[in-house]
Amino acid sequence: MGQAKQRGTHDQRLAQKLGLVERTLDDLKNQLNIPAEAEFLGYGIHLEASDEFLSKFDENPGVTQKIWAKTPELAMLFMDFSGAYNMARKCPGSVVVGIFDSESQVWVAVAQHLT
Repeated sequence: MGQAKQRGTHDQRLAQKLGLVERTLDDLKNQLNIPAEAEFLGYGIHLEASDEFLSKFDENPGVTQKIWAKTPELAMLFMDFSGAYNMARKCPGSVVVGIFDSESQVWVAVAQHLT
Protein backbone atom coordinates (compact mmCIF):
# COMPACT_ATOMS: atom_id res chain seq x y z
CA MET A 1 0.00 0.00 0.00
CA GLY A 2 1.35 3.46 -0.92
CA GLN A 3 2.13 6.13 1.66
CA ALA A 4 -0.70 8.40 0.47
CA LYS A 5 -3.29 5.67 1.01
CA GLN A 6 -1.91 5.03 4.48
CA ARG A 7 -2.47 8.73 5.34
CA GLY A 8 -6.13 8.59 4.25
CA THR A 9 -8.24 9.81 1.36
CA HIS A 10 -7.56 13.07 -0.45
CA ASP A 11 -10.42 14.73 1.48
CA GLN A 12 -9.07 13.43 4.79
CA ARG A 13 -5.57 14.74 4.03
CA LEU A 14 -6.97 18.12 2.94
CA ALA A 15 -9.07 18.35 6.11
CA GLN A 16 -6.02 17.60 8.22
CA LYS A 17 -3.98 20.24 6.38
CA LEU A 18 -6.73 22.84 6.95
CA GLY A 19 -7.10 21.88 10.61
CA LEU A 20 -10.65 20.63 10.11
CA VAL A 21 -12.29 18.10 12.39
CA GLU A 22 -14.10 15.35 10.53
CA ARG A 23 -17.77 15.15 11.45
CA THR A 24 -20.54 12.96 10.12
CA LEU A 25 -23.53 14.52 8.39
CA ASP A 26 -25.66 13.46 11.37
CA ASP A 27 -23.29 15.32 13.74
CA LEU A 28 -23.51 18.44 11.58
CA LYS A 29 -27.31 18.23 11.42
CA ASN A 30 -27.54 17.89 15.20
CA GLN A 31 -25.16 20.78 15.86
CA LEU A 32 -27.01 23.13 13.50
CA ASN A 33 -30.53 21.91 14.34
CA ILE A 34 -31.13 20.68 10.79
CA PRO A 35 -33.93 18.08 10.69
CA ALA A 36 -32.67 14.49 10.62
CA GLU A 37 -34.72 13.76 7.49
CA ALA A 38 -33.02 16.57 5.51
CA GLU A 39 -31.08 15.18 2.56
CA PHE A 40 -27.50 16.30 1.94
CA LEU A 41 -27.43 17.67 -1.61
CA GLY A 42 -23.72 18.51 -1.72
CA TYR A 43 -21.24 21.30 -1.08
CA GLY A 44 -21.69 24.71 -2.68
CA ILE A 45 -19.82 28.01 -2.95
CA HIS A 46 -21.44 30.98 -1.20
CA LEU A 47 -20.64 34.71 -1.32
CA GLU A 48 -21.70 35.86 2.13
CA ALA A 49 -21.48 39.59 1.33
CA SER A 50 -24.09 39.41 -1.45
CA ASP A 51 -25.80 36.17 -0.30
CA GLU A 52 -25.30 34.45 -3.66
CA PHE A 53 -24.38 30.91 -4.68
CA LEU A 54 -22.05 29.90 -7.52
CA SER A 55 -24.29 28.45 -10.21
CA LYS A 56 -21.91 28.08 -13.15
CA PHE A 57 -18.17 28.35 -13.66
CA ASP A 58 -16.41 28.27 -17.03
CA GLU A 59 -12.69 28.81 -17.41
CA ASN A 60 -11.07 29.19 -20.82
CA PRO A 61 -7.75 30.74 -21.80
CA GLY A 62 -8.13 34.46 -21.17
CA VAL A 63 -11.76 34.27 -19.98
CA THR A 64 -13.34 33.15 -16.72
CA GLN A 65 -17.12 33.25 -16.38
CA LYS A 66 -18.85 32.97 -12.99
CA ILE A 67 -22.62 33.01 -12.74
CA TRP A 68 -24.13 33.57 -9.30
CA ALA A 69 -27.69 32.73 -8.19
CA LYS A 70 -29.74 34.10 -5.32
CA THR A 71 -31.01 30.71 -4.13
CA PRO A 72 -29.17 27.56 -2.99
CA GLU A 73 -31.45 25.43 -5.18
CA LEU A 74 -29.56 26.79 -8.21
CA ALA A 75 -26.09 26.27 -6.71
CA MET A 76 -23.40 24.25 -8.46
CA LEU A 77 -22.98 21.17 -6.24
CA PHE A 78 -19.86 19.18 -5.34
CA MET A 79 -20.09 15.79 -3.70
CA ASP A 80 -16.64 16.06 -2.12
CA PHE A 81 -15.24 18.84 0.04
CA SER A 82 -11.94 19.06 -1.85
CA GLY A 83 -13.68 19.84 -5.14
CA ALA A 84 -15.71 22.60 -3.50
CA TYR A 85 -12.66 23.96 -1.68
CA ASN A 86 -10.59 24.10 -4.89
CA MET A 87 -13.41 25.94 -6.66
CA ALA A 88 -13.93 28.39 -3.78
CA ARG A 89 -10.25 29.34 -3.99
CA LYS A 90 -11.04 30.70 -7.48
CA CYS A 91 -13.85 32.87 -6.06
CA PRO A 92 -12.47 35.53 -3.67
CA GLY A 93 -14.72 36.27 -0.70
CA SER A 94 -16.49 32.93 -0.86
CA VAL A 95 -17.03 30.13 1.65
CA VAL A 96 -17.74 26.43 1.22
CA VAL A 97 -21.22 25.49 2.46
CA GLY A 98 -23.10 22.25 2.89
CA ILE A 99 -26.58 22.32 1.37
CA PHE A 100 -29.38 20.19 2.83
CA ASP A 101 -32.98 19.83 1.66
CA SER A 102 -36.05 18.81 3.61
CA GLU A 103 -39.58 18.83 2.21
CA SER A 104 -40.24 22.28 3.66
CA GLN A 105 -36.88 24.09 3.60
CA VAL A 106 -33.37 24.23 2.17
CA TRP A 107 -30.64 24.53 4.80
CA VAL A 108 -27.20 26.05 4.21
CA ALA A 109 -24.36 25.43 6.68
CA VAL A 110 -20.89 26.98 6.42
CA ALA A 111 -18.33 24.20 6.10
CA GLN A 112 -15.12 26.27 5.86
CA HIS A 113 -14.18 29.93 5.63
CA LEU A 114 -11.33 30.65 3.23
CA THR A 115 -8.64 33.23 3.82
